[in-house]
Amino acid sequence: MFWNREKRVKVELTTPINISIPPLHPVREVPADPQEVKTNTDLAFKLVVYGAVFLQSALVVTGYSVLLAYYEQFGIDTNELTLSTPTLLLYGYVNIFTGALTAASRIPIFGPALLALLFIGVAAIFIGLITKRLKAQVIIGLSTWIGFSMFVVFLAPAAGVKKGVNMGLEKFGEYAGQPVPTALETIHSVTTDKGQKLTGHLILADTKNTFLLVNGTVFKIDGSTGRVIRETDLRAEEPKTKSNK
Repeated sequence: MFWNREKRVKVELTTPINISIPPLHPVREVPADPQEVKTNTDLAFKLVVYGAVFLQSALVVTGYSVLLAYYEQFGIDTNELTLSTPTLLLYGYVNIFTGALTAASRIPIFGPALLALLFIGVAAIFIGLITKRLKAQVIIGLSTWIGFSMFVVFLAPAAGVKKGVNMGLEKFGEYAGQPVPTALETIHSVTTDKGQKLTGHLILADTKNTFLLVNGTVFKIDGSTGRVIRETDLRAEEPKTKSNK
């Protein structure tokens, strides 16, 4: 027979698996607070870099212009000199610093305050350019702090120079056994290759040449050999009088 009792039929009952996915809700972006303060760091970096380049260029140009006019009075051409960038920066700073203090001293008490306000104003403009929605009180506080710091940095080198001058004068008085003078006059002597001793005021000494003013004559002396290369006589120019027609 086709049916055999020894054969068994297995039946498995399985429960269907239902997978339910909850509906996805779109993510809503939180709108930015219109009162949130924003700082443009890229613009701040560019302004700092451009400001540093502009300041250095201004100091170099100013220093070169001052030295050019100064040495021309002694018949010295700047093309025959070795002027380094630190030298030009120093003379540029000294010239700008002296001009700023001279202008500030014309107005007692208020002059230095106006000079400090100038730095504070620059700081306020900088903060206003790189920030948005910053409260006026915060801008005033930050600009005052930054501007005053810039003012102190501007005065720091001059304070160092003043300290060095005072130390030198005190040491001179100590070594010479004299009262501390208010200033010193320096007289230089140079011996040429022919054994001639020249004594006068030093105008300039660089790595190549020495320029010495002796009784109205500027001697250009080679720094390595001591040979006199050039003599330039200086005379006071008389003012020109207009002829009456």
